Amino acid sequence: MSAPHVVVVGGGMTGLAAAYHLERRSQDARVTLVERDGRLGGKVATEVVDGCLLDTGPDSFLAQKPWALELCRELGIEGEVIRPLQRRFHLLIGGRLHAVPHELVALVPSKPEALWKASFLSLPGKARASMEGLVRPRRDEEDESLASFMRRRFGREFALRFAEPLMGGVHAGDPQRMSMASVYPLYWGMEREHGSMTKALLAMRLAARRKGAPPAGSPFVALRSGMASLVMRTAAALQRTDVRLGVGVRSIEPAPSGCLRLALAGGESLEADAVVLAIPAFDAAALVEPWAPRAAPMLRDIPYASTAVVSLAYRVECLARQLDGTGFLAPREGALAHGAGEPLPITGCTWSSAKWEGRAPEGIVLMRAFVGYAGRDREVREHSEAELAEKAHRALAGLLGIGGEPVLRRVHRWIDSMPQYEVGHGERLRRIEEGLSGQPSVVLAGSAYRGVGLPDCVRQGREAADRALAACVSEGQRAAEAPRQ
Repeated sequence: MSAPHVVVVGGGMTGLAAAYHLERRSQDARVTLVERDGRLGGKVATEVVDGCLLDTGPDSFLAQKPWALELCRELGIEGEVIRPLQRRFHLLIGGRLHAVPHELVALVPSKPEALWKASFLSLPGKARASMEGLVRPRRDEEDESLASFMRRRFGREFALRFAEPLMGGVHAGDPQRMSMASVYPLYWGMEREHGSMTKALLAMRLAARRKGAPPAGSPFVALRSGMASLVMRTAAALQRTDVRLGVGVRSIEPAPSGCLRLALAGGESLEADAVVLAIPAFDAAALVEPWAPRAAPMLRDIPYASTAVVSLAYRVECLARQLDGTGFLAPREGALAHGAGEPLPITGCTWSSAKWEGRAPEGIVLMRAFVGYAGRDREVREHSEAELAEKAHRALAGLLGIGGEPVLRRVHRWIDSMPQYEVGHGERLRRIEEGLSGQPSVVLAGSAYRGVGLPDCVRQGREAADRALAACVSEGQRAAEAPRQ
């Protein structure tokens, strides 16, 4: 059997992880990575402007999911991993910033009194949330929205003011539509295995204490030189991968030889034994439609939201208050968040220079404001960058008492970039896989399927590489046996 050829389509973090793992798993496999943009990394990018380090997409990743940290160790950049300078963050309720007790970051307080210290909840709201461990569990496997799950278990006030902005904000999603089973499978499983999240998390903490594990710090970590350093180091570690930038794929079709033929935008064609599609679901739909007509519509049905990251820098003397924390989140309801009928134009803000080391020069405060979420992302598409920056500046100036203009404004728009795992997402994936079952040499991976964060993308890239190599072996065995039949 000749050396298998695997083509990875898409050079974001999922595609890079797939190519990296293909090289590590197989000494003889040929790997080609094609990316239609002129750079690698997808939504992961870092810029340095006037001494400010701007992560224009994600600025951190979840340490509790091990795959990104494992990749950092393999690449030799574990020493670049940094933790937040501060742990406190805030919620914007009624025009006022309320500090969130750090014991509440995992939703269920590590200390019972933490819930009662939350200034953003009423006394009845605290009492109802504290009863989560007594709520009768649902044991069936029927999917449920994030809003339904959290309101059923913790009560409406806790869910609306805290859980939904905390959990939904990360995904720019609508809590009324987000699938709890697909977006937060760990919490979803806690109810079924332990009867409640409270019981499950307390059991986990007791087990960690018995093992002598240190107290948990912030669940998020970043990289000292910005998130793009993970992209650059992964790309630099590729020794045998043929990386082609600025090259799109027009079609993929089964070839008479049993391989797959990829027609590239420049007129060239490639033959591959397996293909990893690490691209948005709607782009994958167009490529598989000719030979997987049942899977293509379901891929297109995975919805996406558009978002924008607005980076603003101010001179420190312009701020009327010290930034005592990492930033704030805003619930979706305008009156609840803003103290007025108009919705706040931003969904939250990270105080980057207060959260991470080395993000701004001395005397400068750097912030990242977020615009757009599922169902309310029209302004991201239609407003100019100048308009988005001005809206974010005015919102922050009113909240934080900023008395001057920004010395730096940058807007990075991500159109149709945030896949939404709506209720029924797991069943949709099952049906997509059924629709692709006739062509096991084509493997889907990426944020549209089983996790949107960097660790999940790294994991999916590795799993896709394993599946692609397994498909190559199976195809090779079938070819070798064919003459004997």
